[in-house]
Amino acid sequence: MPDKNDNLSPEERVSDFLRKFVNNKKEKETKKTLNTFTRSKQNTRGRSTNPFARHDINEYVQLELPEEVKSKITHLQQIASSIEDKVIKPKRLPSLKGKNFKIDYKKELNRGQFLATITVNGPILVIAGAGSGKTRTITYRVAYLLENQVPPEEILLLTFTRKAANEMVKRTSELLPEGNVDQVMRGTFHAFANYTLRRYANMVNIPINFTIVDTGDSEDIIDLIRSELKFNKAKKAFPRKNRIQGIISKSRNCSISIQEVVEREFTGLLDYVKDLELIARVYKEYKRANNVFDYDDLMEVLYESLRDFPVFREKMQERYRYIMVDEFQDTNIVQKGIVDFLAGKHHNIMVVGDDAQSIYAFRGANFENILTFPAVYPDCKIIKLEQNYRSNQDILNFTNNIANNALLGYKKTLFSENSNEFKPIAAKYYDIQEEADFIGDKILALREQGIDFEKIAVLYRSSFHSNSIQTALIARKIPYIVVGGIKFIERRHIKDMISYLRIILNPLDAVAWNRVLKLIPGVGKVTASKIIESIQANDGKLNVESFGKKKFGKGLADLQKALETASREDKPLIYRVEVLRDYYNPILKELETDYRKRAQDLDVLQQMSERYEVLDRFLSDFALDPPSDQFQDMTTPLIDETEENPMTLSTIHSAKGLEWHTVFVPHLLDGLFPSSRGLKKIEELEEERRLFYVACSRAKEQLYLSMPSYFSSWDDFYTKPSRFLIEVDPEKYRGSK
Repeated sequence: MPDKNDNLSPEERVSDFLRKFVNNKKEKETKKTLNTFTRSKQNTRGRSTNPFARHDINEYVQLELPEEVKSKITHLQQIASSIEDKVIKPKRLPSLKGKNFKIDYKKELNRGQFLATITVNGPILVIAGAGSGKTRTITYRVAYLLENQVPPEEILLLTFTRKAANEMVKRTSELLPEGNVDQVMRGTFHAFANYTLRRYANMVNIPINFTIVDTGDSEDIIDLIRSELKFNKAKKAFPRKNRIQGIISKSRNCSISIQEVVEREFTGLLDYVKDLELIARVYKEYKRANNVFDYDDLMEVLYESLRDFPVFREKMQERYRYIMVDEFQDTNIVQKGIVDFLAGKHHNIMVVGDDAQSIYAFRGANFENILTFPAVYPDCKIIKLEQNYRSNQDILNFTNNIANNALLGYKKTLFSENSNEFKPIAAKYYDIQEEADFIGDKILALREQGIDFEKIAVLYRSSFHSNSIQTALIARKIPYIVVGGIKFIERRHIKDMISYLRIILNPLDAVAWNRVLKLIPGVGKVTASKIIESIQANDGKLNVESFGKKKFGKGLADLQKALETASREDKPLIYRVEVLRDYYNPILKELETDYRKRAQDLDVLQQMSERYEVLDRFLSDFALDPPSDQFQDMTTPLIDETEENPMTLSTIHSAKGLEWHTVFVPHLLDGLFPSSRGLKKIEELEEERRLFYVACSRAKEQLYLSMPSYFSSWDDFYTKPSRFLIEVDPEKYRGSK
């Protein structure tokens, strides 16, 4: 006889199961307990009543390690454990007396920061814990070099965001107003590669007027190749353009074959490996023929140029005698190779990073780069920055415990002079809705205590973890922003305008031509291809007369006229952008019903161009460090000027480097965080642990950890608290049921 529960959903079956064991009165009491975070009490035997302490980590599925992985881990552990011998621990700090410095370095820096600042010769590894003032350290080190008469143009500062590089130089300028700090070469790896390759193009045999395509353009090129090779008509569902682009990029960033990428991460695509390899080859040839570089090309071409052109390599080594690399744990194999080539002669290289915050393996970052630095540079000195200026000691005790549970890494113990007491709090709720309700209610309570919304963040492992939380915030009229979404540069009308400008710089840019030609009425995919073939056959010149009798002839002539006018190099860039905007406005009006709102974005674009004198610099900055979404509202005033600044909802990956007074980390069930995918390989599991560390170390004063009692997905059912929480000493946090 069929069971009456056969037709129930998994969630309904769970609810029915739980109700059998909980009467109404007890269920109400349980919910009341789950909805209130309370301090853990000690029982008469002195043991913690933290409910999570009852779990044993041995109850969790443990990963088996292949012999080659065990061997690799052992090797890296030996390197990490041997660094204490190289850590600089002078009994007395060196004296700077007798030198007429404008800055009192010893007074303004703590012990570790001071040592990192004045140790400028030879290789040095600075292990900088979260919130330990690494930006301050690099800033003062640049100032120290300048005060020691090192020419600013001989200093190279590589970072992962232009904002970070500019912030360091700005602070240094404030310390040394007369130090010519603006001449220090600084920027992201990609920006540095772009600048260097353009300046020395003739020396390394590349065209100087190459254009840079972003990820979206790369996907479009791959889609074109996919169609030309008839893979779009395959009998089986062929991988889409974004998946192919991701596989090719991962292969290049990790210096492994496409087959290895597929075997590691996309086993369902093993039948397509040969086809993907073919697309990758054609993609490379297409870019070369059209004088186009993607992001990965910038890294690869610079690396190969340093490797294959000795004169170029020697010139770079002589030019940059002092090199500093921020966030070294985020470098990939190619980036590390570039750094090693640049530092190959003088060895005056300082890398700064935190192995516990290496969370970007998905985009090619190699965690081993920072671990093996002492082995690559045997004479390197090591300095630890362990004084934290962000969090209170209770939070640091918790995050230290997370980091030191890692299988690999440099052991460190962060400490703080912030004596505010607030142990992180962990609790389990009945379901995701009750968890979300708690977060919403707690945020309102914090606001009543004087904690502004903008000082609060909810950080989650995956975007879908925020769905129920957003609903709870909306119900309570709590303003919030979600980090992500469509970026300014990814908007259709902005990409159109950038394409016009790219054509002016590189008339062979087929990607840009394809985009703007299809904006002309009567020009479709096939016609655009024919026009592009004509342009390439004429060395980048558009021969309108060949298509004059076509119905799109006038539209083509108007485009040619606009491009010719905007190509005048004797005119300022803002004028050239305005010419193209005047041409594009009628097109935008026909394309979009909200064209007035989109026109505001074009206002911003035009205003931005005023800061630039040359087109290639404007396009390079736009491609390599695009503006954020903040620009979309520059011309739109707030409806209510007293409106409160919103709180933040963000994935943890997007929150790195940021901090808030209060942080919530939800959905801490094993299988959600760590994700089920991260439970397959030890390398992925370790990165998931580092991700948890990054999330928790964003909190300055209060940290809340929560989970529902269960979560049901189409392929599994999760009920256990995250193993990362269970691993932590229960005395380091307060727990509720």
